[in-house]
Amino acid sequence: SSGINAEYGKERWDRWDGRDGEPVDGALLFEHFYEGFMAPYFGCYHCKDIRRALATIDMDDDGLVDWNEFKVYLVWAGRQYPHVADAPELLDKAFRLGLIPAMLA
Repeated sequence: SSGINAEYGKERWDRWDGRDGEPVDGALLFEHFYEGFMAPYFGCYHCKDIRRALATIDMDDDGLVDWNEFKVYLVWAGRQYPHVADAPELLDKAFRLGLIPAMLA
């Protein structure tokens, strides 16, 4: 289950990688990651919670969100919730039950 869902996440990811003339390099600007993935969970891009969430994902502290940094949460959600109905539900679990609690820790 988690492999298929991680692939879905990668397909969404690839639609954002390279936006606005940025290199296609497996890393998203914080703004693009917010627009592509986080907006449903956080009220505004410039809010304090967004910066904390992005810092939680940005494990190597390079100011970008790398695919492998985000994939950690997708794989975790797939292992914790192997019976999710579909890939969008897995993304929801990754955010609501993985990323958001991690940023509040």
